[in-house]
Amino acid sequence: MKNTFLMKTVTAWDLQTRLPTILAWLEAGEEVMVKPKPVQQAESPPAEQKVDWSQSAAFQRDRTGEPVLCRQDLDELYEEMGGRY
Repeated sequence: MKNTFLMKTVTAWDLQTRLPTILAWLEAGEEVMVKPKPVQQAESPPAEQKVDWSQSAAFQRDRTGEPVLCRQDLDELYEEMGGRY
């Protein structure tokens, strides 16, 4: 009686790449089990990281001396740029 624990297992890829070897096993009386392609587990997305914007250069920039544009100033700038933006 054959020991089924010594059965060789191969994949479909093995059949394509090592067919002569596998055929030699079968001719020698070996039992060969073809295993299906393993299903890949979906990777979970990385956990969202909290961003500390207080350390960013844009947040720390001193804007006290910069002009504040009103709607009329913005409209004039838009016309001056010819609608490019």
